[in-house]
Amino acid sequence: MKASPANPLLAALAAGQPEAFAALYDRYGRSLLRAAGVMLGRGEDAQDAVQDLFVALVRSRHRFSYVEDLDAYIFAILRHAVGRRLTQRQSERRAMQRLALMPSQRGAPATVEETDLDGALASLPLEQREIVALKIDADLTFAQIAEILKTSPNTVASRYRYALEKLRNILKESP
Repeated sequence: MKASPANPLLAALAAGQPEAFAALYDRYGRSLLRAAGVMLGRGEDAQDAVQDLFVALVRSRHRFSYVEDLDAYIFAILRHAVGRRLTQRQSERRAMQRLALMPSQRGAPATVEETDLDGALASLPLEQREIVALKIDADLTFAQIAEILKTSPNTVASRYRYALEKLRNILKESP
């Protein structure tokens, strides 16, 4: 069933008008971020999920012609974006667990400092440890890492910066 042409926002969204998407963000942005934050437990993941939602909305804008309840439609799309993020997170954890079980390519650490660094790296959250490995060991750019992790370059850069700060603090505390 087609939505009534009486709703000019739906018609503008279906036509792909950028101002309509800006209005949609103004109307729902704060609520979407709060809801995604609660579902995902992390602010940066919530921002990524909301960004994913808007990309999905733009790509499937023709569906706006059939929307009857905009609130329900927007939050259903958010729910799907959050689900994809959670699935991605689980996949990343499994991959990191498999990597942790593999024998080290470097062999035994040569120095006490290297042992301390290995321990400090192991204490990082999975997302940060993965980004550090891809940035330092694989020598990838933030854009390349973002593409691999299906996230934004800003999120990658933030996680990398947080990881380095944690490593500095951990290594300062070690004897």
